[in-house]
Amino acid sequence: MKNRINAKQTLKNPRVSLIRRWFSCSLLLLVTGYWSLVTDVYAGPETGATSANFLKIPVAVIPSALGQSYTAMISPDSILFNPAGLGLLSYSCFSGSHNQYVVGIRQEYAAITYRSKYGAVGLGFSMLDSGDIPSYDQDDILLGNTDTSHQFIILSVSQSFPNFPQDRGKLDPMIITPNWTRIEPVTDYRPKVYRFSIGASAKSVAETLDDLTSKTYTFDFGALLVLPHHFQIGASFLNAGGKQKFFTSSYEVSSVSRFGIAKDFHTVGDIMIFTLIGDMVKESDKDRYGSFGIETDILRLFQFRMGYVSRKDEGSKISGGLGLNLDRFTEKENIISGARVDYAYLNYGDFGATHRIGFQLIW
Repeated sequence: MKNRINAKQTLKNPRVSLIRRWFSCSLLLLVTGYWSLVTDVYAGPETGATSANFLKIPVAVIPSALGQSYTAMISPDSILFNPAGLGLLSYSCFSGSHNQYVVGIRQEYAAITYRSKYGAVGLGFSMLDSGDIPSYDQDDILLGNTDTSHQFIILSVSQSFPNFPQDRGKLDPMIITPNWTRIEPVTDYRPKVYRFSIGASAKSVAETLDDLTSKTYTFDFGALLVLPHHFQIGASFLNAGGKQKFFTSSYEVSSVSRFGIAKDFHTVGDIMIFTLIGDMVKESDKDRYGSFGIETDILRLFQFRMGYVSRKDEGSKISGGLGLNLDRFTEKENIISGARVDYAYLNYGDFGATHRIGFQLIW
């Protein structure tokens, strides 16, 4: 009887050992900043001695506008930055974009996430096409045109803990507030101590240069921790294990370690919501760099975004974008619960500006 009373007292204690020392100091700040970005990963190959570098080109519209600061965010575009982010989606969704890249190059991207009671499954595809490129022989005589294409297909699985299958299609109030207005919040009691998600992806990467094709497979891994007051911490390791061969030379795919944090702030009545995001990134063939993004949401209708990247050799360090939520213009009885369009602007210095347009759907 005495043991039962003690157990009840422990359960009723709102702090419960200060929430288990704030979930063991936020999992030791997600294993000390992902082991300080795995201590510069490893020495890594020399700059340029890697393959499939098209994977570094920003694709999805919203992350592009935010300076690619997205490791700790939750959306269908998480499939590109941290597969664990998919596990915290309580609804199914689609994201697609078109990128009019420099000098006539175009890029397409699409990702879909399905939420089941067993977890989230995501499928993504991206293609970069160069268009026609003049081809010359060793005497500088025009031979005609050639082209190149680069693409990847990615399959992700993710699950969150604790998991509440009955919450599918509803909004978990613990996560950073998304722009959607038609998702009903969870009204049943849920512990607001933490949410934790893990995810993994398998990626098929292929590049074609004229009549030569090289294909490889890589893997992504990630974790994301959600703490009270919409504070999110994420870490991921991308492009592990891949190597491409053209002619007689083989090069590893540049692996990427990412660590990020995110937090939103609300004004009275949620008239404006400010989301601040910061990432630290280490690519195996580049120096470590940081990025920062801020989104201002007005009335859950208009979004203004700006990003900054500290990387030195990628043209302009500033990016920006706009978003328009179309939820309020869709029918309530429609199978589609939400729709939105987004735009991102990135400048590549001498190569000129690039424009990305995209849209998202949820159901």
